[in-house]
Amino acid sequence: MTTPSEVRTPIPPSALWLGVAGLVPFYVCLAVAALGLAHHPLVPLNALVIYGAMILTFTGAIWWGLAVHAPSGTPVHRVYTVSTLAALVGWVSLLLPTSRGMALLMAGFMAQSLADYALYFSYPRVFPGWLMHLRRLLTVGVVIALVIGSALLPR
Repeated sequence: MTTPSEVRTPIPPSALWLGVAGLVPFYVCLAVAALGLAHHPLVPLNALVIYGAMILTFTGAIWWGLAVHAPSGTPVHRVYTVSTLAALVGWVSLLLPTSRGMALLMAGFMAQSLADYALYFSYPRVFPGWLMHLRRLLTVGVVIALVIGSALLPR
């Protein structure tokens, strides 16, 4: 559970706005695909997978950065592992057909979200409460985009 001080700590405005701005490419790709603005319908959906893989890698990398600055004596081996796994899942999603890459990314973002919660509760001094709330918001936005992208795939 979060402590009362963490619940009251708002998401810094710059983190919120920049985080939301990071969702824009997902939805631009969807708009281009839905409106048929690309030379081939898979181009914007492949771009969606590529960007999703980059962002999944970024979500894992946040943990790496937090672990580097963890208080002395914090056992961070699990944190480094989760961070690395996110990058590997993102990379594998790029090697798969678009539909499977999207499915793997959806699973990867949901697994990363579960890992966020587990790590947050295991290492609350490492992961600020406001970041957990921001990550949840952004993960929902990403997964919705991937679900819509899957529905737009040519059959």
